[in-house]
Amino acid sequence: MDPLVFEPFFRPQVWGGRRLERFLGRPLPDRGPFVEAWMLSAQALHVSRVAEGPLSGLSLNQLWASQTSHIAGPDWPTHDPFPLLFKYLDCQELLSIQVHPNDELARQLCPHESGKTEAWVVLEADPGARIYAGLRPGTTCQDLERRLAAGTLADCLHSFVPQKGQCVFMPAGTVHAVGGGVLMAEVQESSDATFRLFDWN
Repeated sequence: MDPLVFEPFFRPQVWGGRRLERFLGRPLPDRGPFVEAWMLSAQALHVSRVAEGPLSGLSLNQLWASQTSHIAGPDWPTHDPFPLLFKYLDCQELLSIQVHPNDELARQLCPHESGKTEAWVVLEADPGARIYAGLRPGTTCQDLERRLAAGTLADCLHSFVPQKGQCVFMPAGTVHAVGGGVLMAEVQESSDATFRLFDWN
């Protein structure tokens, strides 16, 4: 099978910017802020389609159903859905403090989705950028509830200034946020299950 090029899907959000236009070398759909470019997706919100070549127009799900062994190897279970989602994120403003469920919690709380573990690679970071990744040691449920009520939930989180080239592994269940001018690539499990804890008041 020859390499395949897919059409990206640009997802608008208020905390995004316009950096994806420059980085990917293609115009964004309109003048608003865009936080994500989904480059390879089998998610219901957007299923990627082949952009060029003899398979042009076919969806990733169609290809996956008919050519699983060519894409993933002969030992991959043919009934399993395409497992990954690859995207770029332009986090100009701070995303909400959020958490993704693991597979067990996803089955209970959002049965149409799987759990969501992800990994980020920092491509660019402005001087004021920040990544929040995980709770500080010793943080209790009561601490979280008190800080949520006070609007200071970020005080419970470990945070750092991101540097270009860093990779951040974010297992499902890790409370996190990112923003202030971070451009990053993300590889994640194919899930859109997100629970927002705090939107910075």
